[in-house]
Amino acid sequence: MHKNMKKILFFISTLIIMVSCGDKGGKQPELTLEDKLCTDWHSTSLSLDADIYISFAYNNTFELYQKIVEGAYRLYRGTWNLEEDILTGKYNDGEDWAAAYQINIDGETLTMTSKNDAAEVSVYKKTVIPSSVKETSETIVKSL
Repeated sequence: MHKNMKKILFFISTLIIMVSCGDKGGKQPELTLEDKLCTDWHSTSLSLDADIYISFAYNNTFELYQKIVEGAYRLYRGTWNLEEDILTGKYNDGEDWAAAYQINIDGETLTMTSKNDAAEVSVYKKTVIPSSVKETSETIVKSL
């Protein structure tokens, strides 16, 4: 192949790679608060002596695994709703959560502040719920 032809082909190949791999109009679209919420979380700071894993799904359902003190994990299911940054929920028996929560997600940290007089703050880290927690939990139908 002629030297000039090789240079032209090299230049065209480089140009095609730069165009196809280049910046596609700036930043990736920013995730919504709902997109950030829909994953698994593990408590790192709570106002009660408990260990909690919670999973929020895109179909507006949740699974909450809660262990108080030395007991076994208990599984609570229900639905959640997010309006702006206010998270509310209902257990599978129709009972509302004890409070609504203002949420903030910064990277892998979810902070939930109750919207009641106590304004309790709970902090969670993004995680995968261990299969041992799921397999050994007792399913509870939330009721009074």
